[in-house]
Amino acid sequence: MQSPSLEAYKVNSQKAVVVLKETSEQLRIQAEKAKEDLGAIAKEISEDGIEYILKVTDDSPADVREIIEAFASVDDLKDVSRVDDFHIGVPYGLLLFVGGFLSFMVTGSIAAIRFGVILGGALFALSVASLKAQKKGESSTKFLKGQAAITAIIFLRELRLMLSQRSVFLGLVTTLISGGVLAFLVYKIARIKK
Repeated sequence: MQSPSLEAYKVNSQKAVVVLKETSEQLRIQAEKAKEDLGAIAKEISEDGIEYILKVTDDSPADVREIIEAFASVDDLKDVSRVDDFHIGVPYGLLLFVGGFLSFMVTGSIAAIRFGVILGGALFALSVASLKAQKKGESSTKFLKGQAAITAIIFLRELRLMLSQRSVFLGLVTTLISGGVLAFLVYKIARIKK
């Protein structure tokens, strides 16, 4: 009785291995095809999205149009040396401003007004001023240094809060974002000095 069951087990296990290999190969092929399809769809959506945003900007005020056109004109943000300070400062300043406002509305925190709305708004304003200065061909170094100073204040505050309150995830994320923006701005300042 044991001998036929061992034999059946060997035969069935060999068949199962063959079926699993075939299935895994088919899944690999389907995954590669899905990856290619999703890449093509994402590229098409991004191109259509840029077109749509540029059409919407035609009816926008001049300041909004300048910001959107500056972001749409950047082809490749993978080379850090080609990224301008306002490419980081504008979204980061808006994030701080909106986050500070929402935090104040929910919690009533005065610190949210100080560090979110006021500093975020100032960072946003300096970034827009830097964009305008670069469009005119003027130096934007003073705006870059102002952005770095504000970001350093925010980074140090976030670092102090993270270390004192032991809030692990949210504190770590906000500290890393602030530190990354600060590192980028310091890099841009160092490149100007050379």
